[in-house]
Amino acid sequence: FINNEFECVGGCSVNMAVTFNNLGGQAHIISYVGKDKIGRSILRYMKEHQLSTRYIRERDGTTGYCMVFLEDDGERTFLTKGGMELGFSKEIVEDKLQGINYAAVTGYFLLNYGADEIVQALEEFHRDGGYILFDPSPLVGSIDKEILMRIISISDMVTPNTSEFKYIKDWLNEDTVVILKRGEYGGTVYEKDCAFDYLPMKVNVVDTTGAGDSFAAGVLYGIAEGKSLQEAILLGSKTSAITVGINGPHGFWKLEEKLKEVLR
Repeated sequence: FINNEFECVGGCSVNMAVTFNNLGGQAHIISYVGKDKIGRSILRYMKEHQLSTRYIRERDGTTGYCMVFLEDDGERTFLTKGGMELGFSKEIVEDKLQGINYAAVTGYFLLNYGADEIVQALEEFHRDGGYILFDPSPLVGSIDKEILMRIISISDMVTPNTSEFKYIKDWLNEDTVVILKRGEYGGTVYEKDCAFDYLPMKVNVVDTTGAGDSFAAGVLYGIAEGKSLQEAILLGSKTSAITVGINGPHGFWKLEEKLKEVLR
């Protein structure tokens, strides 16, 4: 039985961007949205919360949505209907991501019919010295093999869970940092010459939606701020803990204030 429901703006890109901004950064979401009710509500939400629309483009058509079925233990099932966000063309990034040095890429985005153009744009970004974090996503096995090989070859960091790792392990190079996530058990970080484990922060689980996105954004923000890899991982653990402790895929908070609240 369904005992409650609510609507919210979410998705990996928004979740990552909100977390990155909460920490003090300035994130830019790259996507098309349709000129429909859902698209207008997304744009309104972004403007209300000062999220950048620098790389948001409107197109005629419908915007996709996702139904999330949330269980009592915080786990969830997704049913997704695709829309304009599945498209991509280089006109979105016609300024060649000028002034941007870090990119977080979700594997969901590489299921787009514009995946080849997305990777081309990222390859150019990489050649210009950009840092790429790739979060494979649970549907990594459905990504075209050539596309997957190309994105991994230019990624500075990948953040798979144990079930996703088998799809990417054959293409990893020795310079790529791998964060192997093990859910409630933390994970293991592999660098070129060493490896270390990390533990998650223990909080009451309310909703795990967006936890992986928040973790990736926290880690990337730490790297962008010049923190050590261990410090960046700790920051990702903190942002992920905050996300699983609140209802919905993200929230607007100040790190230490919200962390105290969820730990309490």
